[in-house]
Amino acid sequence: MSKDDAGRSINMPGRSKRVVLSIGGMHCAGCTRAIQGYLMDMDGIKGCDVNLATEKAVIEYDPAVINLRRIEQAIEEVGYKVVYEKVSLHLSMLTDVSDAVRLESILKGIEGIRDASVNHVGSRVMLEYNPSLISIAEVKAILDKHGYKVVSEDVYSAEDEDARALRRLFLIGLALTVPVVLYSYPEYISLPLTGTSITAYIMLILAGTVQFLVGRRFYVGAYRIARIGSANMDTLVAVGTTAAYIFSVINTVPEPSWHSIYYDVSSVVITFIILGKYLESKSKSKASSLIRKMLELQPKKARVVKDGDGGVEEDVPVESIREGDVLLVHPGEKIPVDGIIIKGYSAVDEAMVTGESMPISKGPGDEVIGGSINREGSLLIKATRVGSDTFLAQVIRLVEDAMGSKPPVQMLVDKVAGYFAFIVISIAVGTFLAWYALAGVVEQALIPAVAVLVVACPCALGLATPTAIMVGMGKGAQHGIIFKNGKALEMLSKVDVVVFDKTGTLTYGRPVVTDVIPLSSVVMVDDKVDGSGAYLRDLLEAAASVERNSEHPLAKAIVEKANSMGIMPKEVENFKAIPGRGVIARYKGREIMVGSPRMLESMGVSIDNCREKISSLQDEGKSVVLVSIDGKPSGIIAFMDEPRQSSIDAIRMLKSMGVDVVMLTGDNRRSADAVARALGIEHVLAEVMPDGKIDAIRMIQAKGKGEGKGKRVAMVGDGINDAPALMQADVGIAMGNGTDIAIEAGDVILVRDDPMEVATAVELSRKVMSKIRQNLIYAFMYNVALIPVAALGLLYPALAGLAMAASSVSVTMSSLLMRRWLPKSRRR
Repeated sequence: MSKDDAGRSINMPGRSKRVVLSIGGMHCAGCTRAIQGYLMDMDGIKGCDVNLATEKAVIEYDPAVINLRRIEQAIEEVGYKVVYEKVSLHLSMLTDVSDAVRLESILKGIEGIRDASVNHVGSRVMLEYNPSLISIAEVKAILDKHGYKVVSEDVYSAEDEDARALRRLFLIGLALTVPVVLYSYPEYISLPLTGTSITAYIMLILAGTVQFLVGRRFYVGAYRIARIGSANMDTLVAVGTTAAYIFSVINTVPEPSWHSIYYDVSSVVITFIILGKYLESKSKSKASSLIRKMLELQPKKARVVKDGDGGVEEDVPVESIREGDVLLVHPGEKIPVDGIIIKGYSAVDEAMVTGESMPISKGPGDEVIGGSINREGSLLIKATRVGSDTFLAQVIRLVEDAMGSKPPVQMLVDKVAGYFAFIVISIAVGTFLAWYALAGVVEQALIPAVAVLVVACPCALGLATPTAIMVGMGKGAQHGIIFKNGKALEMLSKVDVVVFDKTGTLTYGRPVVTDVIPLSSVVMVDDKVDGSGAYLRDLLEAAASVERNSEHPLAKAIVEKANSMGIMPKEVENFKAIPGRGVIARYKGREIMVGSPRMLESMGVSIDNCREKISSLQDEGKSVVLVSIDGKPSGIIAFMDEPRQSSIDAIRMLKSMGVDVVMLTGDNRRSADAVARALGIEHVLAEVMPDGKIDAIRMIQAKGKGEGKGKRVAMVGDGINDAPALMQADVGIAMGNGTDIAIEAGDVILVRDDPMEVATAVELSRKVMSKIRQNLIYAFMYNVALIPVAALGLLYPALAGLAMAASSVSVTMSSLLMRRWLPKSRRR
């Protein structure tokens, strides 16, 4: 995987490229379907996923066939626009007109920058840029490269501008609609000129302004989507309100017929829907606020120490930090970038970055994460990851991508919603014809038909899933849980079995030597070495010398134990490793084998004289390796990998949610059973070699097929050694260790290596899917219930507009309630 020039587009296998574009002007699920359908019909487009709530499109395309500008044009052809943010930068070193022209030319040639205007008089640069393609930090770096320093910046968010525009339209609509409503009911409200022709003509003008100025966006959207043979919310609103307005005009000119004038219908509907769009925009902004909060975590400035400790300190923009720079961070300050402490001790608060609730004590050699807060002492830090390589940047990129994806349930909803507008138009036409046939009066037939069109707008349906996904993924990121896409989140909520790899997942993955047993006499390593100690030291020296070239955790534990006793491993000859079993080498002219009992037996070594001791150690939950010299068993070395403190609680919580837990390990059966008993796990797959993990997952998945479906399995591993098994599982969960994110390894990434986060991830996924089902049921029931009410003439169009706006806002607010969610493990 590699990044494009802007660092945001990701090259896919072959010639494919993936880009994220912000889309403006979408209203409902029909919009997303229209954009997807149009783009997918174009040559060179390999994939397109449009998300209504995030208003983003994730597009995979072949740059040899189609370029980004053509994709943007296609989106505009459908009736939507690619949204560009605006930023004003105040520069130093900008001298004259020629300088400004040169800089303008440079900026306009950069992918992601749509337009650039440079004013040398005010030393200002106004940019229109696509934040999904290039960041302000990258723009600053480019300017710095060409000799221009950014003194200050003013960012104009497209989201905020759209909200402000909707607010202005609503206030205009409200000011014009209030008099229209007041004069529409002369029998109830007595005002000057009530019921006169002058009033009717004033209402025509006021309502017309609302219809064609405030409601212009609905006509533009309806026209553009009609060009590709589709329909959406704009179509329903435009058709319904236009019918009411035109009918009222016909009954106003030349002589008003007051009982057939319905200007209030068109004006109130448009005003209420604009209000709903404004509130929806603000709600969606809150739902996606996590990304903004995470971006704000990184400080703007950093203190670089020149010439090492005690050198000159200089405050520099964080964008100018380079790998290897030494930074000074005082108590209470944010750590600018990822790095390693080279001097100082402190407690570091990583709550907003990894979800770790308590500050962590750190000192020289420990890693720190950019965006975390230094709570106590001053720290001298060497920068190891900067820019887009930092942990925070990776998390933001993953969360942004995930928020733009859809779970399978949303794809089904989009498909239904794509036809929904045509169904509603058919119902409205049928309603009009039925009422006209019964009453024979146009106005009595028109009002119920308009109410059907307005009340049935599928906005709530389109927002039900993506808003819940946005909030849910945001909550996950806050707790150190990253879902790579919507499918992973939905699938995790359905898992029947969670399979834990034992070493490094349920345990710390750091085995330590507990027993060294020469077979001529038993000596515990913690006992005082007496007359038999010479043999024990010889045994450890031989084993450590052979294992020094092995990367296996047990080998490292043997070497560490030897070093702790002052025993230095020696050089060996003819070293050979047998994966998952042991090693063989020649040491001091003798053949030494160190490996599992099964390996030594397979190599022809008789272990009859030590089977009982091996069994006894394994019953204690210890792993055992044998040492043989020239084909004769000479010693036993036992290890214990300590279970994580939170493993028992995590397993208990998963069981309480009805999830079966399986432990997968290469350990022998007795040792595995002992660990499983201590953790409360009933199902154990022991003695599974690394290449057998995939078959083990397949076996578990197949167990439920006799009941009509297989088991849905989540596999938890370290994301590296367990990668094939993670991919085979229905959901792969990769446990990280702070700053390392195994991006390719799993569908769900746990930033902290804590088994409790597995239970939290399952709990959160179920919460999100429950909220989605709740939202969808509400949205469907709303339409199912109110369409017949409107068709029967029991719902006035103005109230239908209010109900439609309220439904979108209520679905979004329902999703926002999840922001208060806390996992069970953190509730008090």
